[in-house]
Amino acid sequence: MDLMSVFIGVPALVSGSAMLFFPRKKRLEAEAKVAIRKAQLTAGASERYFEEGRTLDAYPLPATDRKWRTKGAFLTACGIALLCLAYFR
Repeated sequence: MDLMSVFIGVPALVSGSAMLFFPRKKRLEAEAKVAIRKAQLTAGASERYFEEGRTLDAYPLPATDRKWRTKGAFLTACGIALLCLAYFR
């Protein structure tokens, strides 16, 4: 059994299935976190990494549940593939 595939496959499967089956919840959580962080940066908080505020503006989150569900399906498929590889090796 390939442990590296297991250690990567299980989190990919868990997070991907959460995005696949509960896309609205995950999208709203992410939007809330980004909004809070933007408000903190506007209020004068220091950036955690170089040009964090610019990055938050330049790379917006997917606006629809369909995009979240697509990413979740991809992560779930990758997680299943990695677990299959780990089992059959």
